[in-house]
Amino acid sequence: MADNRISFLQEVMQGLSAKRFAPLDFLGKGSLAERALALVLGEEPPSGVPGCAREWQQLAEGLRSFDVSDTRVVVLGGGTGLSRAVGGDSRRPEWKLNPFTGLKEVFPNLCSLVCVTDDGGSTGEMLKDFPLISLGDLRRVLLASVRSSHLKNQYRLKDAEAAETAGMLHGIFNLRFSTAPDSPEQLWKRSGAAPERLPAPLAGYLSDLMKRLFSDQRMKAALRRPQCLGNLLIAAAVYGKLPAFFRTAELIANQKRLQAATLDGIAELSVAVGAGGRNAVLPCTVTPAQLQVLYANGVMVTGEAKAGAAERGWPVERVSARFTEAPVLPDEAAAQLRRADIIILAPGSLYTSIIPILQVPGIAELIRSSKAMKLLMANIWVQQGETDATLDAPERRFHVSDLIRAYNHNIPGGTEGLFSHVLTIDMADIPGSVLQNYAIEKKEPIYVDSGQVRELGFEPVQARIFSRDLLRQENIVQHDPAAAALASWLLLPTTKLSKV
Repeated sequence: MADNRISFLQEVMQGLSAKRFAPLDFLGKGSLAERALALVLGEEPPSGVPGCAREWQQLAEGLRSFDVSDTRVVVLGGGTGLSRAVGGDSRRPEWKLNPFTGLKEVFPNLCSLVCVTDDGGSTGEMLKDFPLISLGDLRRVLLASVRSSHLKNQYRLKDAEAAETAGMLHGIFNLRFSTAPDSPEQLWKRSGAAPERLPAPLAGYLSDLMKRLFSDQRMKAALRRPQCLGNLLIAAAVYGKLPAFFRTAELIANQKRLQAATLDGIAELSVAVGAGGRNAVLPCTVTPAQLQVLYANGVMVTGEAKAGAAERGWPVERVSARFTEAPVLPDEAAAQLRRADIIILAPGSLYTSIIPILQVPGIAELIRSSKAMKLLMANIWVQQGETDATLDAPERRFHVSDLIRAYNHNIPGGTEGLFSHVLTIDMADIPGSVLQNYAIEKKEPIYVDSGQVRELGFEPVQARIFSRDLLRQENIVQHDPAAAALASWLLLPTTKLSKV
């Protein structure tokens, strides 16, 4: 009996002695892509593993130097999630302290495709006076898209001057007022921006837009409502492309003219503020639309703002975008999707950001037919009224697989071909005390159920794409624009390496 045991142990020892391990085998858990991402995103490799340090260093340096200068990227989404991914949340006061981050700083050829169903706040007020698409999310993404390189090249600025210009644009685009301003000069003063400190061409262009708010009879009524100046500037840029005698009735009757002016005005403003060329920021459609939300108890709510404020206590059954007429997909947006090397669905409100975009006829089909790498950035937190109750099990909060099922249920043709990888935060990296603080505030994370995600046909990729500074300083868990951009960049080579 003892001899048999010794023989068995000798076989085990021989097997272990014959094993061969690759350096990546020592880099923690997860897939090859996840382990490579962890290394590049700053996870310390284990010490004391002979013969691996050089290979790890070579891999990290090789991935960081991967050339994406010619990589064409299209990212789709709504205001908060899309702007944060592109260049940080441009509404927040601290944005102007670090305006040059995110996808825009990684991918020179970046196009943002923006949802246009928002109808709350200043955007809702504007819809009372202008027969335009919703402009609020476009404003936020335009500002988030401002690049240091564009400002420096276009206006011959130094680094500090470009940063100062971005900070003043932040004040201008985010200025809100409830009492009507008396003059363009008062708008400048309220915004905290000094035109003499801006590049002269930019200051002149913005001044002309502000003057149009007071001189164009079609726009003056809007000044008497609570407004956000950035939204008004976009409208002024659009109306500058239309004859003065085109009032609301004529604009509604000349949709093609209005739609062309909308694209031209957004493109002109985008170039002026350093956000990029004509294709940097595009609406997903130039046809006005409203969101309708049907709950599982049969209640229908019309309007994104009303749906967001509704406390129905029932899961969402279906969401649909209702267009004023047959929706028009801009030719520029279609061309960008056809040429894309990477297509990213940005995080954001489940039912009010990505789904309305993919209900515009033509967009989902173009994505499915594309050979680009396609990536879904999953949300971090459960959102009240949207992801706090699943359709199949209303007592349960959403997991990542539930997000995918909701997309599949609401997008014509389902999720097949829309993305292959799901980029998520691994909640195991977040201290339990932080999650407990969120739980006290009735905020719960959307956990990654990797097995279920794989069963649905998608590959989950967990990475440290949260802001470590916010976590350390304020116990806040949020996507870090720079880390998320780096992960998106690195997924292209790592997924290819995984197939070797």
